[in-house]
Amino acid sequence: WARYNNAKRILSGGLASELALSFLHKFSDSDVLIMQTLKKSLEERGAGRNSLLHNCAVMAHSYLNAGTTNDAFLRDNLEWMKKASNWAKFSATASLGVVHAGHITEAMPLLEPYLPPSPNAEDGSGANAVSTAGGYAEGGSLYALGLIHGSQVGSSASKRVEANTFLRNHLRNSHANEAISHGAALGVGLTAMGTNDLDIVNDLKELLYTDSAVAGEGAGIAIGMVLVGSGAGNLQNSIDPQNAEEIADIITELKNYARETQHEKIIRGIVMGLALINYGQEENADTLIDELKNDRDPIVRYGAQYATALAYVGTGSNKAVRLLLHTAVSDVSDDVRMASIIGLAFVLYKTPERVPQLVKLLTESFNPHVRYASCMAVGIAMAGTGDGASVALLEPMLSDMSDFVRQGALLGTALIYMQQGDSCNGKKSKAFREKLASIVGDKHQATLTKMGAILATGLIDAGGRNCSFDLGSKNGFTKMTSAVGAALWLQHWYWFPMMHMLSLAITPTFTIALNKDFKYPKNFEIICNSKPSAFAYPKRLEEKKEEAKKRVETVTLSTTAKNKARLARKKAKEEGGDDAEDSVMEDGSKVDDAATTATSKADAEEKGGEAMDVDGEGDEGPKKTKKKKEAEPSSFALSNPCRITKAQADVCMFDSNQRYQPVRNQEKPCGVILVTDSTPGEEEDLGTVKPPSIESEDEAEAPEPFIWTPPGHTDATASNSDTSAPVAPNQDSDDTSAEKE
Repeated sequence: WARYNNAKRILSGGLASELALSFLHKFSDSDVLIMQTLKKSLEERGAGRNSLLHNCAVMAHSYLNAGTTNDAFLRDNLEWMKKASNWAKFSATASLGVVHAGHITEAMPLLEPYLPPSPNAEDGSGANAVSTAGGYAEGGSLYALGLIHGSQVGSSASKRVEANTFLRNHLRNSHANEAISHGAALGVGLTAMGTNDLDIVNDLKELLYTDSAVAGEGAGIAIGMVLVGSGAGNLQNSIDPQNAEEIADIITELKNYARETQHEKIIRGIVMGLALINYGQEENADTLIDELKNDRDPIVRYGAQYATALAYVGTGSNKAVRLLLHTAVSDVSDDVRMASIIGLAFVLYKTPERVPQLVKLLTESFNPHVRYASCMAVGIAMAGTGDGASVALLEPMLSDMSDFVRQGALLGTALIYMQQGDSCNGKKSKAFREKLASIVGDKHQATLTKMGAILATGLIDAGGRNCSFDLGSKNGFTKMTSAVGAALWLQHWYWFPMMHMLSLAITPTFTIALNKDFKYPKNFEIICNSKPSAFAYPKRLEEKKEEAKKRVETVTLSTTAKNKARLARKKAKEEGGDDAEDSVMEDGSKVDDAATTATSKADAEEKGGEAMDVDGEGDEGPKKTKKKKEAEPSSFALSNPCRITKAQADVCMFDSNQRYQPVRNQEKPCGVILVTDSTPGEEEDLGTVKPPSIESEDEAEAPEPFIWTPPGHTDATASNSDTSAPVAPNQDSDDTSAEKE
């Protein structure tokens, strides 16, 4: 049974999520100065009053600390956070779900201050009706709860079901409030992803039919998440035969409702839901794709591009590439052309070098939307590679005429430079980071460009610099959660709370070796055959110290010195004759010396020397000896656990001479590695994976219970002699001696 329980813990008990959460929390390299500098730059330029940039700064913080549970900056700057209002407040509250992604054990206590009160009627009769006004923080907290449980595939199945039940209860009773119902719908979709549950689909369909624009969009996307990859409504699908017909009818109703409703947001929510349903379906989705791409409504055709991208994700299908490229140059809608170009990155992510080649001509298009989409496609395909050619392709777009094209170039370049050190691409990555900071502080930059710079600041260091943007696993399989997260994250162009979906798309790049009891040996090492600087973390920012202003040194010109000497001699002659002149000459010898020095300086100038004499110039300080740089070793050892990026894994290998050996030593050393002990009889130095706690780890333990009696009290003598009521040691004696003094 022990082996069965271990297998169950791996598959549905949340072990994978615990390992990722523990690593991201303990080994986070997030630089707090980045957020402090960003906040200061926005406030100095008056941009702090701009709701858009303020919201982007909050999102940048959530990207920087995604999954690390480190929200200290938000707690230290609550007044700054309170500037968010209405939907920005919804987004700011939901950002806690990105920061605490996977922290399922503490989810409810963490969000308790923001969660809406529980409805009295669990049957959906609406006995405890919610208010129609406000509810932005409450809705955001429900969305955050979904993000915490749905961001990582390996989270506990039982905890996810509990959260889903809680969210469905609020979903059924919050139709009157748009913000709460929108957050509840997205939360339900995230916690029930891929379950194909008919009851949940019916709950979401009821919300969709209330004809509320924002809530309807959330319901449409959530239906897609619940039925993701099932192919519901197609001839072949993975739905339970008992429910297949009813769900097929619901899909038909959704298509008809998309044509009837007047709300563009609802149409977009439905078509994105249909695209998610056809994830990985390939040819089975062709009928739906043809139906959508031939529609008169551009938003429906927009959905057809994402349906193509997700149906053929990672396949490299020539048919899909041809269809997307044809749409990119022929459709009359800018939005449809954008979606088709970005779709190329999904289809070709396993052969990423093809994407820059395909979109190279499109980057020079006269249409700014096409140029923006080209930047994003290259960024998604080449994410985390640090590829110099791709960066060079995007570089001209950093100074494009259109502000949102510059935004796309910044986001795309940030994706390429994810997890790259300062030495990457000839130290251009370091220059790019400095450029991001300068754009935020530049008052002449457009708001959309600043928005791109702020989000790029968070993207480039996502997850405490320990996460990558990757649609595939290390074994070459497409990760459904990452593909869904990337597709929904790109919808932030139309609805900014979709920015949070990046939490699903990023993956922790950690490596940990575990024994049979899921404990990690501390003395297990992996050899990396490269210089340490090649894969080191970027250097942290340094706080600038204000230097005291120095007095400017006086500069003496050669002509000034000559004039002073001449006037001194003339004055001496007038006042006292030869004797006085001699005495003055003696007193004024310094002036003559200065004149002589000035003359020699002037002569030196003619020969190419300096023209001016600066006070204190002749004082030579001690010469500084240059320290020789020590040569970097050609290889180094990585401890357990550690960060190993995708590129680094190619130059890493297991040490065959150590105590612990991997069960499968043919694979690349990355991810979770099970090891065996070659000398089981010896003492082991093991570590245990523990999820982080909300309470401070440095907090002292509470003392044992005791009764303290103040000095001079009538019971003082009795309490001292009474052993059943112990007194704090030396308390009375110290106080008594103090009184005597």
